[in-house]
Amino acid sequence: MKRPALALVALTLFAAFGMSRLGRAQTQNQTPSPARPRSDEMLDRWNDIGNKLIAMAQDFPDDKYDFKVQKDQRTFALNLLHAAALDFVLIRRISGSNLGPDFGAGDNPSRDLFKTKAEVVKFVQEAVGDGAKVIQQQGDVGLDSTTKFFGGRMAHNSSIWTFAIEHSGEHYGQLVVYYRANNLVPPDSRR
Repeated sequence: MKRPALALVALTLFAAFGMSRLGRAQTQNQTPSPARPRSDEMLDRWNDIGNKLIAMAQDFPDDKYDFKVQKDQRTFALNLLHAAALDFVLIRRISGSNLGPDFGAGDNPSRDLFKTKAEVVKFVQEAVGDGAKVIQQQGDVGLDSTTKFFGGRMAHNSSIWTFAIEHSGEHYGQLVVYYRANNLVPPDSRR
């Protein structure tokens, strides 16, 4: 009785192992699909981090919007406002227009301008949406164009978009800490 069961287990494992090796061999031998246009790839990265920030802005409890982990840090709301404001600063430079609402000079809007959670959410959504439109409108040619960057130097727009995406990613990480400090699970970790 034990031998047939053992043989069945061995046969099942052998079949599963063989099938997985066959699947890997076929995948390795397939020609990769061509790369998408660079602007599509950039748009994908922009929307990925932007949508995470939007989800956090919508999800985090209203009564914790002014929470901060330490006294010398930005609050949850101010982190979102700063990330979106810097996005707008860079979007405006790249597009040569004055997209977005008036939030004053710099990239640290006052909470007095965005008093409610709904106003903060809208500001973050506008920044992500306007950035996506500029990337789409300018396409690959726009990524190769140059714009005056910080420090009075010129930079390719692709580098500026990458800087903005990385900056948003850093604030996303900071906001994950705010979630965890409040015993909450960030939206992207709930999958």
